[in-house]
Amino acid sequence: MTSRVVILGGGVAGLAAAMRLGQLRPGTSITIVEREAVAGGLARAWAVNEFTADLGPHRVYTELPEIERLLPDLIARDQMVTVTRRSQLLLGGHFFDYPVRAGELLGQLGPVNMAGFALSALAGKARAAIRTPHNFEEAMSDAFGARAYGLLVGPYARKVWKTEPRHLSVEVARVRVSAGGAAQMIRRLVGRAHAEKRRPTALREFAYIRGGVSRLVESLLGRACQAGARLITGASVEAIEGTATGVSAIVIRDASGRAERLPADSVISTIPVTDLAAALEPLALDPTAQAAARSLTYLGMMLVALVVRRPQVTPNTWLYFPEEHLVFNRAYEPRNFDPGMAPSDRTMAVFEVTARWDSDLWSSPDSDIASRVTTDACSTGLLREAEIEAAHVLRLRHAYPLYTTDFRAHLDAVCRGLEQFANLISTGRQGLFNHNNMDHSMLMGIRAAECLVNAAQGNESAAARWRANLGQFAHFRIVD
Repeated sequence: MTSRVVILGGGVAGLAAAMRLGQLRPGTSITIVEREAVAGGLARAWAVNEFTADLGPHRVYTELPEIERLLPDLIARDQMVTVTRRSQLLLGGHFFDYPVRAGELLGQLGPVNMAGFALSALAGKARAAIRTPHNFEEAMSDAFGARAYGLLVGPYARKVWKTEPRHLSVEVARVRVSAGGAAQMIRRLVGRAHAEKRRPTALREFAYIRGGVSRLVESLLGRACQAGARLITGASVEAIEGTATGVSAIVIRDASGRAERLPADSVISTIPVTDLAAALEPLALDPTAQAAARSLTYLGMMLVALVVRRPQVTPNTWLYFPEEHLVFNRAYEPRNFDPGMAPSDRTMAVFEVTARWDSDLWSSPDSDIASRVTTDACSTGLLREAEIEAAHVLRLRHAYPLYTTDFRAHLDAVCRGLEQFANLISTGRQGLFNHNNMDHSMLMGIRAAECLVNAAQGNESAAARWRANLGQFAHFRIVD
């Protein structure tokens, strides 16, 4: 087994990989390199004065038996709280309770419209019987009918992904527009709610960690450090050294400009696969893989936190905003997950805004984004401008992999190219261009560590073994 392993990225995938590697091979030199000031990746905490928020509304839930067995060892029972999910969706000036009640829909849409949705859904079902969808638009129109697609699914997809739905892969339908929110509402519109009884896509109640999901990160980091891992934060990858068949060292540079060379017998990378491919170009990464990596795109997200002079804005855990005239897609109130994340007399509501990196929206100053979110939030009736005490903006550059119709071919080409580096594994949400949940990322990190160990025992290429087994993650699905 290799004696020096460098892990790029200190999110939950990287930390889980370090923990598992230390368990399997005690004494291994493990170094974790994290670009941010703290570990956690998208699971780190966002501290805003007296308030704390997750980077998105996390929860603790898994359908993976291995992670289900692991969680009690990472999170003590007294750290857990049970949260009843309460969600609403704003459509046509009305906040629908979610899951949507048939009587509420009938009252807002009327019997004629309801009948139209049902007929449209039957037509979609007939189309689905004679054609295979080639993109998200076709898949969702067939699944729910053109009327329902035009009302909600199409506009929301266009708003969230900043892409015309006909250019989105059918895999977005599997990931879902809003992780079940839109899909379940449309099923109720067309009378197909019974289909959701098989496997839930949205939970009625869920477990949460007191103080936020960063507590799980702290536990994972503690386990990794107990296993001998060393964490370096605030450092980015400057270069990767080696040959066209393997990596020998990682050169990093911290915020002060100091460089450090980390010799590596093996590397587990959880950084964006596009960044990894760019860093490998000097080592003669296959030109086809280079071009494919440049064709993969991530979406950025801006979180806008509005501090409000009132104890609570709504009792909801999630709020959805599918209509395109509002700049934000979704909102959440951290105190509704854990009251301790806000002082008793005030609250903080966090609004999510997705954007392409080359858009005017992403290029706008934070002050303009905050102003627009404030204006739009007040226009919904949720808030009054006079009660908003402050606005804070946090940008996440690699928030979501963008699943265009050609992404799978590009991703496969990148993975084939990476296989030439026998001692390198790319894993996790960013490293496998995989829109997934926190538990999935943990398992991907664990499997990467196991792959390194098993490959060494069999005297085979870890990269080849890893690529041959990537299908093990194909069953992942988002559950909100």
